[in-house]
Amino acid sequence: RELLHKETKLLQTIDQLKIHAKTHNRDSKIKKKLESMANPKVWPQNDGETTTVHTPYTTRAKELMDLYSGLRLPLLTVDERLDVLLHVKWTVKEFDCNLTREIVDLIDREADMLNRGRPEKSFAGLRKRLANLFLQFLEAPEFNPEAMKFQKVSRQLYDQSSTHPLSTVPIRALGQV
Repeated sequence: RELLHKETKLLQTIDQLKIHAKTHNRDSKIKKKLESMANPKVWPQNDGETTTVHTPYTTRAKELMDLYSGLRLPLLTVDERLDVLLHVKWTVKEFDCNLTREIVDLIDREADMLNRGRPEKSFAGLRKRLANLFLQFLEAPEFNPEAMKFQKVSRQLYDQSSTHPLSTVPIRALGQV
């Protein structure tokens, strides 16, 4: 009986370590991907030197990476957190789609809760959801052109395929070909 209890505790510890390692690996993979999006372009020259260029796309990727890092920072004061939320809101409001509207809604909800003085633990799920949605925003080439290079399926191939959502298929009237 005591051996069974000890074995159960060890299995729980192993599972917790697996979860922690998976979270850590995911975070480091995301960080590496965002940093490589934000890195300047480096071009070799004929004389052996290299030219480093910050393009508008890499600059945009760097700004988005900084905003994502700000969203993920723990232990910010209320004013600092509101400042980060406001900058994220301004950034996503440049575009109007379901994703950006949902991000703005979550930002408004968190700002309201912050102003009401809710305890920190009540923000955990909301902040995680907000960070995940903003990461989707970051990884979409429509909002972050530098993300095009990190797509698993190239956007041109997707656009050329014959498979499209129903909303993009033209509807023809009956009798017309």
